[in-house]
Amino acid sequence: MTINAGTARSLNEDLESLARSQGVEIYGVASVQKYAEVFPNKPQPTRFVPGAKSIIIIGLPFTQEILDTVAKPWLAEIHRKAVDQVASESQRPPAGAERYYFGPENEMLTHEVGMIGYRLAHKLHRDGFKAFYFPSVQSEPRFKTAPFYYMPAMYLAGIGQLGMNCCIINPKFGPLFRVTSVITNADLPSGEPLGGMHYQECKSCLECVGRCPSKALNGNYWKNVFACASYGCCGTCLSVCPAGRNA
Repeated sequence: MTINAGTARSLNEDLESLARSQGVEIYGVASVQKYAEVFPNKPQPTRFVPGAKSIIIIGLPFTQEILDTVAKPWLAEIHRKAVDQVASESQRPPAGAERYYFGPENEMLTHEVGMIGYRLAHKLHRDGFKAFYFPSVQSEPRFKTAPFYYMPAMYLAGIGQLGMNCCIINPKFGPLFRVTSVITNADLPSGEPLGGMHYQECKSCLECVGRCPSKALNGNYWKNVFACASYGCCGTCLSVCPAGRNA
């Protein structure tokens, strides 16, 4: 739906105000037209809302202390052998211990951003627009595909750039946040990318590449999603990333 610039700006301000009143720290808008131009091979927003104009991105940050436990899996107190048999540092906890605290927080934030997305969609409906929100996008387990990809929209909205860990790196929070999207036919003012597609500081770091337990990261902004999933998508690459540490 086409609206004049003043109305679009006012509507976007109202939506952002509503989102931030619910605790949202990440907010941005990407143009559906730009999404189609730059990422034509990704599932398109117009599949969900015919005539879609805008993709709203909202996000909540992870808790730094919870993320720190990912790199310290022994804090889960899960061992392959009895405690009295575990005497050396070489005895790693079993795969999955990394997510012991991170997993539940990730599920909680997924639920929270989904609820906020619902409220934004409900407001857009009341204002006469169409809106589709994602409570939780599940990947297809055999092929690791998803019905919609947030990262391209995040890049176009100016939220961040792609990191070596294949996550969007935000200037304030690094990769330490969870997002969802609302697709709407309201023609909202959109953001602009912060620069090139890739976060260049990653090239001098490579901490995530070296620390990945499944060796899923290739050091060139690419991830073997099957290798990552085989280790339970542990989140080590998020935990060890120095970006956003002072958020």
